[in-house]
Parts: sequence; structure tokens; C-alpha cells
Amino acid sequence: MAQPTAPPVPGIPAGYAPVPADFSLWVTQPFSFLASPTVLRAELHAATAWTAGSFTLAPMDTILEDPWGGWSAVLTGAQPAFSWLCPAGCSGWYEVSMTAMSSNPGTATDQLQAVLFVDGANYAQASAGWGVNGHASGSCAQVQVPLLGGIDYLQMQVFSQAGTSNPATAGQYTTMDISWISA
Repeated sequence: MAQPTAPPVPGIPAGYAPVPADFSLWVTQPFSFLASPTVLRAELHAATAWTAGSFTLAPMDTILEDPWGGWSAVLTGAQPAFSWLCPAGCSGWYEVSMTAMSSNPGTATDQLQAVLFVDGANYAQASAGWGVNGHASGSCAQVQVPLLGGIDYLQMQVFSQAGTSNPATAGQYTTMDISWISA
């Protein structure tokens, strides 16, 4: 009786998927994203006027951390200036921490809010702090938001009841931090 022949070794012909680049896209990049959950840390150092009774864009001018390159200080295609674009392939839940600061408003009271805008629309007026005449005031908040990678962008705006500006003093900067939470 003849010996049975061994089955052929399975193989994927060259040029057919999956290829090594697919594994990088499916595994390496998502795990790298999980290993560094902070995706943006930004501060506003320059004195910027907050318009009384309206929302004013916080033009963050000092980027402390942006490992995925989502921040843009200028208009680029569908991403407006002073916004963070969620990286393509990284859809999920993010936590945005914001601190709005104002200088002495010169009035008895001044309401201040840190406001999160998603895709150019008011998503959450996350905080409301009151400052008194003669003192800088601040307000901070955290918001959880679902984002689609490569599509959704975030901006921070500040609502101030009185016409004032942010302080340009270390420790009193207006800030925005974005961290990845989960898919």
C-alpha cells in the first residue's frame, strides 16, 4: 500500500491581501494610539480679547503635545483654523478638559464659560464661573464626546459676560486637553 502524500502547504500568492501593510493598519497603529491616550494639550499664552456677551474662539498658540498631528492653526481643507481633527481610523469617545480664564473685567461680576464646539456647532457649554472685580477669574470643565476619525473636529470657545481678555500669565492660561477614552 502506498504512503499518503502530505497535503500542500497553504500559501497566499504574492500581490494578494492581506499584506504586511494591512497588519500595520489593523494592529500596529490602533495599539499605538491606545498606548498614548493624550492626543492634544494646548494653551493660549497671548492676550486675547473676550467679546462681551458672545462666544469667542480660543486661538490656542502653544501646543504642548499633539502626537497624532491633529491640530491646525490655519484653515486646511475642511478643517478650520484653531481646531483639532480626530485622526482617521481613530473613531471613539474622547474626554475634553477645558479651562477658560479672564483678566479683571472691571465690573462687579463676570460670568465665564468654557464651551466645546464640535464641527463648528455648540456641543456643550460645560462650565460657568463667576469672577469679581479686581481679580482674574476662571472656569473649567470636562466633556465626553464621540468623534468620527478623519471627519469630526473640536474647537474651544469662551463665553464672557463682560468684555475682557485672558491673562497672559503663567499658571493662568486658557487651556484645552483632549484624551482618548474608548472605541
